[in-house]
Amino acid sequence: MLRKVLSLGISFAFVFAAISVQSVYSKDVLSAEDVGKVTGIQGLKLVPKNPQIGAGGDLNFAQPDGTIILIVMMQKASMYDTWKSQEGYFHSDVNDIGDEAFEGPGFGEYRYILVLRKGKNAYSLSSFFNMQAGGEPYLSQDQLRELAKIIVSRL
Repeated sequence: MLRKVLSLGISFAFVFAAISVQSVYSKDVLSAEDVGKVTGIQGLKLVPKNPQIGAGGDLNFAQPDGTIILIVMMQKASMYDTWKSQEGYFHSDVNDIGDEAFEGPGFGEYRYILVLRKGKNAYSLSSFFNMQAGGEPYLSQDQLRELAKIIVSRL
């Protein structure tokens, strides 16, 4: 009997943890239409998480042909400091987005990552590279900042 009670209690704990995570990380914070307006890229779509094709984020935006251009990861606020302290990930702080934000990475020519924290949430926006355009990121840092401001406005 005790085994059943413990098993049931653990099951409820997992269910409540899943419910609380889902309520914190709403997929409504950014849409394919938002990304299309900011980038000027037509026909963008949201694709399910599938790391095998590069769609490793909680939100994954792709062109009509399936090419991933942007992923957004949603985490607890504590992850912000983890991301910021990873070697090579941080380049410089960014003002006026959420409670705090930074751009990265800290090496190379391009800054294709923007990370922000707002309240209990942290978000990482990562642009993929357009190999047909010389390997530049699909999204500029200005475009990532504009999308980050949209996310913050919906929290």
